[in-house]
Amino acid sequence: MEIEIEVISKEIIKPSSPTPESLRKYQLSFLDQIAPPVFMPLVYFYEADAKFSNPGKSNHLKQSLSRVLSRFYPLAGRLVDDLYIDCNDKGAPYVEAIANRSLSQVITNPVPKIMDKFLPYKVDDVQNLGMAVQVTYFQCGGTAVGLVISHKIADALSYFLLANTWAAVARNGNYDDVPGPQFEGAKIFPPRDAAGFKPSTGIVKEELVTKIFTFPASKSPPFGKDTPEELPSSCSGGQPGWRPCQLLYGTDSYPPLK
Repeated sequence: MEIEIEVISKEIIKPSSPTPESLRKYQLSFLDQIAPPVFMPLVYFYEADAKFSNPGKSNHLKQSLSRVLSRFYPLAGRLVDDLYIDCNDKGAPYVEAIANRSLSQVITNPVPKIMDKFLPYKVDDVQNLGMAVQVTYFQCGGTAVGLVISHKIADALSYFLLANTWAAVARNGNYDDVPGPQFEGAKIFPPRDAAGFKPSTGIVKEELVTKIFTFPASKSPPFGKDTPEELPSSCSGGQPGWRPCQLLYGTDSYPPLK
């Protein structure tokens, strides 16, 4: 099955409030310095909901993301020489696209290689960015939100903290119930002189084998006690409305859309 994605808009989402000058320079830790320059990718899939139009989804996502970037201000900056992040509020690339297929055609017997089409950048095309988003609309009204975050700036736990924060702002208008980020990596692992070291060493572009595993709700208690007993269309989220597909979503992180 061939899936075609057509990009319909590109823009930059900036923080809703400016970063103070005192926080302009975010020093990388030693572990960040030597981390490979790759994106951590994840795609959230949502079923169609007549209450949400595509323009409504778009505005909701962009406004809530802008607020989140004020809290996670390094992700809106730019990496400088594997040494620090210039927290200059240049913002995060935000892409919108349309797919020529329905959501069910994509998530039924999925092909891992196809999932890359729902990401705004290739995993090894980090450049000097902190993060980027691609929102793809399906013919059926469903939506995919692809989020990539630079591994130079964040780890997996930080990734899901941002996702949870974005979800909280999108659902409730605030992130009062979500722990705030701790920008203290350089204190724990002070930066060192890594002159001559290339973090990209060892990264290859050979064909790799990727597999996707799906689990019925009855077999997946670790994913949360709120998981419905039955998963309609293999999707679960524990909340009414838009639900992330368990196919690519098996953590305690919540999606940014209701």
